Amino acid sequence: MLKKKTTTIIDYGKLMQATAYGRSRPESSGPYTQIYLIRHCKPDYDQQHLVGDHNMPLDKIGLKQRRLLHKKLFSLKDIQIVYTSELLRARQTAEIFLKKRKLEPIIDKRFNEVDWTEWYKMKYFNMSEKTRIKKIKAYQEMDKRLNVLQARYRRILADIWKQNKGKNIMIFCHGNVIRSMLTSILNTDVIGFLSIELYQSSISKIVIDKNGYVKINYINNIGHLPHRPAEDLFKFALEQ
Repeated sequence: MLKKKTTTIIDYGKLMQATAYGRSRPESSGPYTQIYLIRHCKPDYDQQHLVGDHNMPLDKIGLKQRRLLHKKLFSLKDIQIVYTSELLRARQTAEIFLKKRKLEPIIDKRFNEVDWTEWYKMKYFNMSEKTRIKKIKAYQEMDKRLNVLQARYRRILADIWKQNKGKNIMIFCHGNVIRSMLTSILNTDVIGFLSIELYQSSISKIVIDKNGYVKINYINNIGHLPHRPAEDLFKFALEQ
């Protein structure tokens, strides 16, 4: 006689709760606040010396990036709040979305770009902090500066969350601003900050539950672009 097969159903939720990780893991719960961090599209750098950094418009490539970006953004439902920095390139990047969704932006100087010119002095393979302090004179000062930035952006994110709990939010801003926000969550040092690459027109996403627990959903999504942007960050930095 053939024995009847039995199926064992495993409750993975209970199994995880039985582990040390499961016991220490906070219970997240909605409503969730979703924040999309959008780096501006490509500006016309040739205009910078004429109009200044704040007033650089998007160039032809930037306008094309914007069209492709907004096809992706229009697929995101129920966006209720949009922030932009004061800089023209961020405001222009947001224009099409705002017009179609009939939203008024909150123009917020807290999201203006942060200058960071010393980045190429830091090397990942100086592995230990003691080695970095010994070999790189500016390391401690740079790390101190980053700690101040990260503390500032933790407060800004907390403020955005408290004002907009349970809403879906877009923030059109800048590369170093987004790096500062992401590394404030990851709690990284200068090397962590500098190792995050963010292409122009990229989308990153964080989710915050009702109790203030934060998860990074993704970073530097450029799936809406037909190919990898022709942007060499190392070359760009050395030309500054």
